[in-house]
Amino acid sequence: MTGMDDRAVRNLIGFTLTFSIIVVSVGLTATLGTQQLDAVSQSERVENARAGSEQLANSLERLQQQRSVVATSELDLAEGTLTVTDGTTMTVRTTDNFNRTVSTGGLAYRIGDTTFDYEAGALFRTDARGNAVMLAPPTMSCTDERAVVSVVRVTPRSATQFGGREVTVTATAESQELLYPLNRTGRDSAGDAEEANVTVTSPRADAWAQHFEDTGNWTESATLEDTYVCDAVDAVYIRQTNVTIGFRG
Repeated sequence: MTGMDDRAVRNLIGFTLTFSIIVVSVGLTATLGTQQLDAVSQSERVENARAGSEQLANSLERLQQQRSVVATSELDLAEGTLTVTDGTTMTVRTTDNFNRTVSTGGLAYRIGDTTFDYEAGALFRTDARGNAVMLAPPTMSCTDERAVVSVVRVTPRSATQFGGREVTVTATAESQELLYPLNRTGRDSAGDAEEANVTVTSPRADAWAQHFEDTGNWTESATLEDTYVCDAVDAVYIRQTNVTIGFRG
């Protein structure tokens, strides 16, 4: 083989190796780039879901505060699902004559491995392992003067789940009940109760516990599980807002 032939072979081998490296590099860049784009896209979808859930929670808060009767929210589910849920209950006790359990229902906006849950007036973010963090608190307060517990009960108007892209969510305040006091004066009046205790039965019990611990004045019951007490108060008020949820695509 002549020197010219040797150079030709070396050039061919060099070209082949260079071309192979370029092809592999382009392939890796394309693969990693696609994965990064997918991760960014998923992160954006989750943040959009959070913003939509907060908007919906604010709408329900307006109903609870009697600032409107009907609230409409437009959501882009981005291939997620929105479901009216059940299973969560809240039990409130005051005097010997008052012990009421409310099936609060709720809303779950699931996008990938993340779920935004609304129940009993509070909004949570739950990850794939079931760890929940409260994003917006319920309307409950415990001061030296009074205990106020306001519960939102959510039920579906028709369909319990909606999936796809854009959805219009209509929330309607059907009624509002003052559960306690039972009487204006005397027995079972607002001033007759010296404490209120609240038991929350929920998959997000740990997040509820953290909320009551951080809020102040509420203390954990020594005898009842998942129960929190507001005591030594001058008055107790307990209210329930009944809301129906409708979906339209």
